[in-house]
Amino acid sequence: MNKYINNPQKLPPALCLLFFLLLFLLLRFSPYSALDAFLERPYSTRFYDRRETLVQIIPLEDGIRREYADIETIPPSVPDVFLTAEDERFFYHFGIDPLSVLRAMYQNIRAGRRISGASTVTMQLARIIAAPSRRNIFSKAAELFNALRLEARFSKKEILGMYLNSIPFGFQTEGLASAARNFFASEIAFLTPAEVFCLAVIPRRPAAYNPLTEKAACINAAEKLALRFADNSRRASAYPLYASLTGDDWNTIRPARFAYPRYMPHMVRYVHRRLREQTGRTPPDYVLSADLNLQRAAEDLIAAGIRRQAASRLSTGAAVVIDNLSGEVLAWVGSADYDDERAGGQIDGVLAKNQMGSSMKPFLYALALEHGYKPADVLADIPSKFGSEEVYIPRNFNNRFNGPVLLRIALGSSLNIPAVHLLDRLGIQNYGRFLALAGFDISPEEAEDAGLGLALGNAPVSLEELAAAFSIFPRDGQKIPLRFDKTESGTANPGLTESSGLTANSGLTEIFGLEEIPRAGSAVSVMSADTARLICSMLSDRRARLLGFGRGGNFETPFPAIFKTGTANQFQNIVALGATPRFTAAVWMGNFTGETVIGRTGSSLPASVVRSLLMRLHSAPGSRNVKFREPSGWVRVPVCALSGLPPSGNCPYVIEEYFPSGEGLAGTAPAACNWHHGGAPVYPPEYQNWFLSLLREGELDYASAPLQIITPRDDYRFLPSSGGGNNSIPVEVTGGTGDELTVEHNGRMFTVRRPFVFFLPYTPGRHTLTVRSGSGGYSESDTVRFTAE
Repeated sequence: MNKYINNPQKLPPALCLLFFLLLFLLLRFSPYSALDAFLERPYSTRFYDRRETLVQIIPLEDGIRREYADIETIPPSVPDVFLTAEDERFFYHFGIDPLSVLRAMYQNIRAGRRISGASTVTMQLARIIAAPSRRNIFSKAAELFNALRLEARFSKKEILGMYLNSIPFGFQTEGLASAARNFFASEIAFLTPAEVFCLAVIPRRPAAYNPLTEKAACINAAEKLALRFADNSRRASAYPLYASLTGDDWNTIRPARFAYPRYMPHMVRYVHRRLREQTGRTPPDYVLSADLNLQRAAEDLIAAGIRRQAASRLSTGAAVVIDNLSGEVLAWVGSADYDDERAGGQIDGVLAKNQMGSSMKPFLYALALEHGYKPADVLADIPSKFGSEEVYIPRNFNNRFNGPVLLRIALGSSLNIPAVHLLDRLGIQNYGRFLALAGFDISPEEAEDAGLGLALGNAPVSLEELAAAFSIFPRDGQKIPLRFDKTESGTANPGLTESSGLTANSGLTEIFGLEEIPRAGSAVSVMSADTARLICSMLSDRRARLLGFGRGGNFETPFPAIFKTGTANQFQNIVALGATPRFTAAVWMGNFTGETVIGRTGSSLPASVVRSLLMRLHSAPGSRNVKFREPSGWVRVPVCALSGLPPSGNCPYVIEEYFPSGEGLAGTAPAACNWHHGGAPVYPPEYQNWFLSLLREGELDYASAPLQIITPRDDYRFLPSSGGGNNSIPVEVTGGTGDELTVEHNGRMFTVRRPFVFFLPYTPGRHTLTVRSGSGGYSESDTVRFTAE
């Protein structure tokens, strides 16, 4: 070994090769934590709408703009200009350029001061990666070592790409893409040669060469760089436009600040946050599922509606539009004006939880159908009380009672009391679980706290949840996740080179048929297809809406559509939902301040917005030839319009309604209508209070039901009147045989005749009430116990 040390030229080639191999392995695989962090650093995210229109560019948390540009997409002339300015021998050295070092040493010694550096592009990149707090001989040595490590780990093109995306230009600007935008309001591909030269000189002295404020100095430095570029014969022949600039080229430079767009502010903010939470970082480019034209239309409609109702304290609104096939969100309006601080414009009304009122009823009726109810079943719309210690007395929006109504009519006309009766029978916990399955964030405890008011939408939910759940109905009962990125044949397409789906010429008007409902891998069956189709049938039925809403209005469209509206909190929240087989739209209007709305604005305002959006979506020729599918396990049969039963010869009005296959007029069909006996209708005894409240045609069939005390019920608690005076306890009894009722109240007995409606004196304490009817030893009886405070 000594002979090799004393005579190194005699080192065997194998030993030399081993030395360089070990050096290479050290450079390539030694830990480099600063590089790892650098490669994971975020970039400003460019958001585009589905037609590739720039929507927003999100700055980094520290306010820096740093957009990413793939080196393959940058015109090759641009990197050559920057290499001319910083490292002409970039492709001929290994990260450290010995010739440049010698040249810099000579020039600095000759000048007696530092006038030239020898940093290569790779060394500059190493410095950017390390971000040293101070410059000294040790940081310079580390820079040299790290430059060698970078060259051992990346290709020249990769190093150049990282450098161009990291150059600090000052003024919160990093990277070539952001510099082109911030200094010339342009993208890299559209820069003129003169502008490229200007950009290349800025990193040397950002303040002195800022073209926005120091245009002359910037152009002067850029002209000198252009002369150097032209002196390189290879580059001059490859890029003649860059090598032959004239005075006119420099005179036409127009530096300009880029006006960063801020469209879809709530949706972009929401998607950006979701991306960070799910992946820890955001991509450089993200193509949203939304369409900017539709978004603007929705924003204008909401803003116009709010302006019309400004005096009513309606100060803001929100909207979301969904493509039922893919789950793509096509529009997302979070407020009427994002910049209106007084109205809470930055609050996202799509995500904010509000009581949505009757717009929730379709889900209750869907659960009823799942449990065996039928559209022709009769529900009681009569004065009703629910509960014991806390009595709940629902009312319809028009304070009227309609007696017996078919389930279809009750849903179509949005009657409150039948809905509460349904929930009372189905169970609050059952309904709460069904809502959770449909995608609502409602816990069992929240459902229980809402009580029977859950039937009328008193549990807060978001408009996003409501719209997504409503789209389940035209999707045959299938729930699929909402998508915020543009899809291509059902898969994500974050690229910017292909365009598909809904066309741009008339704003999302390409309609696909619904011969087959999509079954995405993440789809969840919330209800049977037939239940969903029956709900669509009822909500699109103009006849079913007549009782509650009359004819015409915002529910009329030239194509099949389902609608549902709701109001809550004294009209503080007004909501409208609409859907066709292809699209779903949801609109909320109200305020974020909790102020009571003045007057009765009603849900017609958001309903008009929903209708306008659906009309726009279906504006293309042929796009309106879509229909909701018929339930496959049901058939239409004639039924009595009053009882919902197969008609007898005495029924004056007969309609068609769905019955399960096999329950038509043959086989297992229900018995024929017994509500008509040749003259006026005969009502079951439960309708006694409603029947007697007005002069009505017909009679009550008391004997068709057992004797029952309707009011009070067991464990009722009565409170004395706050105004003093005479208090009394109302009693209502229905059913039973005979026209006379024997009453025993706390040991006192008396009789009353039909109708069995009377009052008991108010006496504080525990009460026991027993009633009997019939002959032959009082054939029927009922007893309740209650308390008067």
